[in-house]
Amino acid sequence: MLKRYLVDEVTDTRASRKQAFKLFADANNWASWCSVVRHARLLNGGWRPGALLLFVADLPRLPPAPVVVKVLEYKENERITWGLQLPFARIIHRFTFIDDGQGGCRVHQEEWTEGLLTLLTWPAGKLIHRFDTRFAAEYAAMF
Repeated sequence: MLKRYLVDEVTDTRASRKQAFKLFADANNWASWCSVVRHARLLNGGWRPGALLLFVADLPRLPPAPVVVKVLEYKENERITWGLQLPFARIIHRFTFIDDGQGGCRVHQEEWTEGLLTLLTWPAGKLIHRFDTRFAAEYAAMF
């Protein structure tokens, strides 16, 4: 199966894992600290597998792009994974929160495509990577 990583990076924060997770899990407030998110919210309840997350990506020189993804995994203070699953293709975005052993938290962000979606998203790969790294940098700056 075709697979392509769009981002596989670690962001260091000066927050505890619990603090870092709490800020991240507050999707309704992403737009208040992140310049590439115009709006975000969970559509059908809180964080849990099966919940839907809507966010509007707002990158410079591009029209705002609404995205709806399904939460695939939620482990409080540890991991949130969401994605789109289609026949023969999927895109997955995972955030793992790791104690750094010095009171801070490292956030491992991975996003990848599998199957036919890999070919369809190939041209947008740099754009997605730019969104992901900007999100991570502005998130880390909150601490």
